[in-house]
Amino acid sequence: MNTMKNEQMPPAILGITGIAGPIIAISFILIDVGVSPWFLWSRNALSDLGVHQYGYLFNSGLIVEGILNVFFVISLKRIGIARYVQAMMIASGLSLAMVGVFNEHFGYIHLLFALIYFILFPVSIIIASASATLPGFLRIYGIAGSATAIAVIIVGIGFVFHFVTIKNVGLAVPEFIEAVILALWSIFAGLVVYGTDKNKVSNRSVS
Repeated sequence: MNTMKNEQMPPAILGITGIAGPIIAISFILIDVGVSPWFLWSRNALSDLGVHQYGYLFNSGLIVEGILNVFFVISLKRIGIARYVQAMMIASGLSLAMVGVFNEHFGYIHLLFALIYFILFPVSIIIASASATLPGFLRIYGIAGSATAIAVIIVGIGFVFHFVTIKNVGLAVPEFIEAVILALWSIFAGLVVYGTDKNKVSNRSVS
């Protein structure tokens, strides 16, 4: 019975996609910022990076992360994440990819996919963090980090609909803060998933 369960588990190496995806996306965003002297953190939204000469950097980074996120979420079965939570995370990751496909020129379609990602992913992390199968530090960070991320994006939504303004702070700032918070959870969780195979090998050696 245990052998069958082990065979049904996704390979631990898929955890690497949870590390690579966010690093690729954030790196591409920062590279795009670097080649865009017109971009100002005090005025612009991150999505502005997707509609200029080098917009392919921003857009492709999001698409790659969204695709890698699917494989990463599948790997979370190894650490006891429920299937319905995995489904929520996959939906949020695909929405992130769609942000790259339907750039800012697509108006409300772009905004809708961005909101789905920025809200659904932290909510799914909070739900996942209720599972006792996760390491303590991942549960604590999942709840505290995601709650902070939701608060930050509410401020960002306020920027979009003009009921919140902060002097010399553009929408890109709360967007990037939330992106980093969520990226760190993915990286931590990816490391935990990747480590599950090594832990099994160690346990077999001891026994």
